[in-house]
Amino acid sequence: MVVKINRVSMGVPGVDKLMDGGVPEGSVVLLCGGPGCGKTTFSCQYLMDGLKKGENSLYITLEESPEDIKKDALLHGWDFGKHESDGSFRIMYYDPFELKEIITRLKDLIVVNKITRLVIDSVTLFGMYIKEEYNVRKELYHLISALKETGCTAVLLSEISAGEPNKYSRYGVEEFVADGVIVLHYMGVGEGVFRNIEVRKMRRTNHKNGLFPLILDDDGMHIDTDMANF
Repeated sequence: MVVKINRVSMGVPGVDKLMDGGVPEGSVVLLCGGPGCGKTTFSCQYLMDGLKKGENSLYITLEESPEDIKKDALLHGWDFGKHESDGSFRIMYYDPFELKEIITRLKDLIVVNKITRLVIDSVTLFGMYIKEEYNVRKELYHLISALKETGCTAVLLSEISAGEPNKYSRYGVEEFVADGVIVLHYMGVGEGVFRNIEVRKMRRTNHKNGLFPLILDDDGMHIDTDMANF
């Protein structure tokens, strides 16, 4: 008997083809990469895709102000303010030091507002406010477990160092607890900039392996289908 899996589009043209048509609904996906690789743009594009389909979305920022994120999104034509007005989109700043409180607030916020798509930008910051790494790992485990209980499809941003190419999270627990791991690679050569995307892990999915060329332009991000070998 074949079990049908409902899948959620990432909203980035070409990416769903890497994952059987999208990520399984209700997944918690770690989106990781170094500075400048496009994590925030990718996640905004993911949320905007849901808003266009009538889904309620939530953006939690732990560093940048909500206004700055909305201004950056407008550069790609994504007007989150319009969706804030009709109640389908929320963007909120939380203090990373209050991780335990965030978990409780988030669960209530997601359930009450029927949120189906969530972005947290970024989980890396928790460690800058919680000194003991053991406690960071424990609370991140609780956070991811709590998100899974809500049934929303969540994308957690994670900053990784270029000097640690085989490490996909700062604390070593996120990548194992999360249902999926998507890595954005960024490389500057001379005056050229090259971006690639890689699906390292996706549960209940026969995902494609390897690096695929990713383009960032005025419309957002998309896989370069002329160069990608699907």
